[in-house]
Amino acid sequence: MEKKILVIATTFPRWKNDATARFVYDLSEKLASVYKIIVLAPHHKGAAKIEAMGKLQVRRFAYFKPESLQRLCYGGGIIPNMKKSFLARIQMLLLVISEFFASYSIIRKEQINMLHAHWILPQGFVSVFLKKMFKIPLLVTVHGSDLFPLKNRLFKKLQHFVMKNADNVTVNSIATRNELLKRFSEHSSKVKVIPMGVDSSLFKKRKIEKPKKYAKNKILLFVGRLSDQKGLQYLIDSMQDISRYDSRIKLLIIGSGPYEKTLRERARSKGVEEYTKFLGPMPNSDIARYYNFADIFILPSLSTKTGTEALGLSLLEAMASGCAVIGTKVGGIPFAIKDGYNGLLVKQKDHHDLSHAIITLLKDKKKSQKLGNNAAEFVKKNYSWDKISKDFTKIYKSLLQ
Repeated sequence: MEKKILVIATTFPRWKNDATARFVYDLSEKLASVYKIIVLAPHHKGAAKIEAMGKLQVRRFAYFKPESLQRLCYGGGIIPNMKKSFLARIQMLLLVISEFFASYSIIRKEQINMLHAHWILPQGFVSVFLKKMFKIPLLVTVHGSDLFPLKNRLFKKLQHFVMKNADNVTVNSIATRNELLKRFSEHSSKVKVIPMGVDSSLFKKRKIEKPKKYAKNKILLFVGRLSDQKGLQYLIDSMQDISRYDSRIKLLIIGSGPYEKTLRERARSKGVEEYTKFLGPMPNSDIARYYNFADIFILPSLSTKTGTEALGLSLLEAMASGCAVIGTKVGGIPFAIKDGYNGLLVKQKDHHDLSHAIITLLKDKKKSQKLGNNAAEFVKKNYSWDKISKDFTKIYKSLLQ
């Protein structure tokens, strides 16, 4: 009999070609070749409550009425949304309660054999109670945003409760594992590093000419959520040096988030507005084209009180596309970029170091191409969804036995 898995997540595509991160979808779709996967995610205005997406059965639960006022999930993410919206803050408890009852109903109706909770909080916390009630195994996947910024005593107690009761825990990078075991070393035997993967059929090396409007430009690219932790403010500052070196430069920024207004104002105040273009969020199929014609991709993330870059999927996508990449020496980035081999590493919060690295690659096209080629091979070998899904399948099998 086919085993049934309930995957619970707070980030999941709301509709076709949604710009929301799709790694939970991609992983679950791969695993659906072996298991029957039902995904439970928060509802959002305009999304279907029940639908089939690929091989997956998707259920979305409302956590506030009227549903048009649901503010907690999607967009900038739960933590940024709570910072900017009082309504989002009061919806947190409602989300947890609604998620529990929606999960309970599915487990009972579908006779679920196993739970896979993405993010230690709140999904892992909710899933511990469901595991105990239904006596089914629980796998928790930690992504970093549920760990690095959540450091006070209450959050650590909740995280420890999940760690103690989960059957297995996966983390998306060595940086995430190190932080998790620094807090809960007694549970090290449960923890395995399995990163999220890259869609190698979409993100791959191919020859794409720059669109006519950018034909004469050198293109710098950033893709991701627009938050202060991504360090874009320092990339914008570096544009002063870079534009003096080459006035044809263009920095293209793909994504949305709570920091966008601040970043636009910074570009104006630094006098680099004409060299900086905010393109907004895009579906992956469109982003893939930008990776292919960009000259350099930059991920200037910071390690701050609110978190660090646990993995950086946009970085891996750019690398898979053969784009030369530059990242900061924080979190999981140095585990992906081997400095001088498949990219360049720079100090965080140092726009001069950043501009120097960018200009170095702009000057040396041969070096840039070599780094890009090495990056594509590195990602293909270590981060393909085929490899990642096999690693998860082994854990699923061991828990289901």
